[in-house]
Amino acid sequence: MYQQNYQLSIRDINYANHMDHLALLNYLHETRVRFLREHGYSELDVDGKGSGLVVADLQCSYRRECFYGDTISVSMQLKVISPTRLILLYTIHKDDGVLVASAEIRVAFINSVRKVIAIPEYLVSIASRLSIS
Repeated sequence: MYQQNYQLSIRDINYANHMDHLALLNYLHETRVRFLREHGYSELDVDGKGSGLVVADLQCSYRRECFYGDTISVSMQLKVISPTRLILLYTIHKDDGVLVASAEIRVAFINSVRKVIAIPEYLVSIASRLSIS
């Protein structure tokens, strides 16, 4: 499991005084970008050949509110669902352990001519170590 911690800033809070849904999506994105960066890649170059990552589907389930100043932990696991599709499974908890939300993002990979390609091998390998079955 890959994990990152964040403290909510005022820009993350909506008119109802809790974390905005867009802020949550931004934290999911930030976690994904940090994960790729730690492995020497980016969303625009997931394989060292200029191939990119695209989001094909997103599902999110909200459980509890978060407020300004709260610290959240975003955990991410990987699940290979086909040779060309990967699911990123997220859980978001407050620092007291309370589940805030869960999310699934299905991604695909495309080469420089925008054709779907196989999941890069290092991600398949990481998925086998980080994933739930």
